[in-house]
Amino acid sequence: MIKSFDRYILKEIISPFAIGLLVYTFTLLINQILVLSNVLISRGATTATILKILLYLLPDFLSFTIPMSTLMGVLAGLSRMSTDYEIVAFRTMGVNNFRILKPVMIFSVLAWLFSSWLIMYVAPESNYRFSKLYNQVVLSKAVSNIKPKMFYTGFPFYVLYFNEIDNLNGEWKGIFLYSMKQPNDDKIIVAKRGKFIQKIGQKESHIALSDAVIQGFKKKEPKKSYSQSFKFLREYIPELINIKQTRRSTQQSLPHLIETLRSEPDDLSVQIEFHNKFALPFTCIAFGFLALSLGISTKKGGKISGFIISLGIIFLYYTVITTARNMILKRILSPFLGMWLPNLFLILIGIILYFFTSKEKSIDWENMVSFFVKLKDRSAFKKQKVLFVLKIKKLKFRLFKILDIYVLKKLILAFFLILLSLLFIFSIITIVDLIDEVVKNKVEFTFLLHYVYYNIPEFISFIFPVSILTAVLLTFSLMSKSNEIIAVQVSGIGLHRLTLPAFVLGIIVSLFAFFIQENLTPTYNKKAVETLNVIRNITRQTDIELRKNWIIASNNEFFHYKYYNRRNNKFISFNVIRFNDDFELERRIFAGSAAWSGEKELHLKNGFERAFKENMPVDFVTFDSKKIGVKDGRSIFTKKISFSEFMNISELKRYINYLVRNKSDPTRYRAKLYYKYAFPFSSLVMVFIAIPFSFMMGNKGTLYGIGIAVGISMIFWGAIGMFSALGSSAILPPLLSAFAPLLLFGAVSFYLFINIKT
Repeated sequence: MIKSFDRYILKEIISPFAIGLLVYTFTLLINQILVLSNVLISRGATTATILKILLYLLPDFLSFTIPMSTLMGVLAGLSRMSTDYEIVAFRTMGVNNFRILKPVMIFSVLAWLFSSWLIMYVAPESNYRFSKLYNQVVLSKAVSNIKPKMFYTGFPFYVLYFNEIDNLNGEWKGIFLYSMKQPNDDKIIVAKRGKFIQKIGQKESHIALSDAVIQGFKKKEPKKSYSQSFKFLREYIPELINIKQTRRSTQQSLPHLIETLRSEPDDLSVQIEFHNKFALPFTCIAFGFLALSLGISTKKGGKISGFIISLGIIFLYYTVITTARNMILKRILSPFLGMWLPNLFLILIGIILYFFTSKEKSIDWENMVSFFVKLKDRSAFKKQKVLFVLKIKKLKFRLFKILDIYVLKKLILAFFLILLSLLFIFSIITIVDLIDEVVKNKVEFTFLLHYVYYNIPEFISFIFPVSILTAVLLTFSLMSKSNEIIAVQVSGIGLHRLTLPAFVLGIIVSLFAFFIQENLTPTYNKKAVETLNVIRNITRQTDIELRKNWIIASNNEFFHYKYYNRRNNKFISFNVIRFNDDFELERRIFAGSAAWSGEKELHLKNGFERAFKENMPVDFVTFDSKKIGVKDGRSIFTKKISFSEFMNISELKRYINYLVRNKSDPTRYRAKLYYKYAFPFSSLVMVFIAIPFSFMMGNKGTLYGIGIAVGISMIFWGAIGMFSALGSSAILPPLLSAFAPLLLFGAVSFYLFINIKT
């Protein structure tokens, strides 16, 4: 039976546990919110589908964050009690460490059981359903991403092109469809209007065409052509959705994993996952036991001290587990010993510290840190020699007051603590996600560490806004709780003036984020993708010069070829399809081969030419040799495919101009360009958001502040993802899609800010 003493201890543990669980889980969702909203919204997925996908991700994240939150909960709760001398009071009443251990173990065991249930049964199934639903949405909604005046080759056996979209009913206008269903026929379909129709659950979809004409010929007998007109025509698209989903080891429940292990006993990834399903949840108990000894021995710092110590332990734990996994991959350790070694390490340290604290000794963390600082200062003093002393006269005018420096120090400390902790979590979850790929493809573990290193600038750009939001909320709410805000107001300083350091920090962080985005992120992102390709054992270029085999020129001409021979610079099976101003077939030329005879002239050999009137053939001529002009020159036959993630603003501008010159749609890249202008200043907007809420909270405490921070951040990140996707899909103007979230949140925050009661 749980007594009042146990309930009191549990209450102290639950509060920081909830904080840790909230922050850690949300951190993992940040990147998913941006990526998923951008991919899914652009493909027409509903809000319910996006929320369902995010819900499928939660069990996997929770099984990972619950052990870390258990450590933070026990350590922060007991550290607060030790700082306020409640542990000393318990000892005077005869309550020893063993008695305090009971509620701690109750909480740790409950966390262990819940985490075990998640990782053994719930997380594998939800992970599998996430992959399946995500792939299905991406494939089924792929057509919604088709843009006018661009060739779409995503349909099996078809190439699609249309001139424009009717905004009233979504129909395509001026349609060209090239069919490859029948290998012996060369068939073109031209229609005035059409629409793609697909119903969920159907294997076959179709394109409904109106006022359509089919024109084709037998490839072996090109002179014999055929033409047909249709008021309405359906062209069926077979097997657009064809997903073969196989379960990875992380997507297998415990019974299924045991069966796989019996059939494949030498599969290293399966062995690692099997032991991980037991070892990771057990970390809750190991963390709880270790946190007990550390928490009751802490003299100063309270919950903040417990938070900092918990980060250090988590870093140490995952350093050990990363090293152990690396040794498993190199066959130095067995999967059993490698996966359980970190837990044994934690329990061993916990036992030593437990007996240490049982003798009523405490760890003075402050003196320990100051000892290393003094040692460092002495060594530095011995090495340096003073050559001269430069005296600078103090200025009478001071931009920042002593109070500003005091507040700024608090903000910077909180900001860096949160930044480092979130950065560490991002790195760890990345390693955990890719460890199966490393094992499967027998890749050196150092590639995984390099991948994490190259992702740091990208991680920082995501973390900056959340870190500064939480730092401002916590700093001012804690000052309010300790009555420092009242003292400032009594001295005649208004709250608006008090917030100046927060705005200064917001501007500095925003400018630094812009610097990282422009100077580090593009290069590091490219290296990260190259490293990821090595880990996944795939060949994928990050910046390619792609030769298109379907090209549109400025004078209503389509060019198509089957193959390009680089050795002799010849096109094989070269086609020219010309339309008039009403998008009716006017001329078609076929050549067995073609080569450039000048910058704007092609020399065709062994072909034929067919003329049309109102989409019907009227003339047919063969030729051995023929020269045709290409108005736009040979440059339209090559197109550089680049990725916005690998470009800064100036490079993106040049690429957009390149796309415009080559008559390609630059909408997605314009949206990315304005996004690069807007996103770095999210940190400054977060300061505007945090300040009113921090004063509105009063003295409600740390948990309330972090809860508000996470709630605001989720709404903000969701808005950024949604508007970014709408901009990339050309539903909203690119400029509006990039700046709308900042303007909306900034306007609301500014209104709340000017109405703060000072």
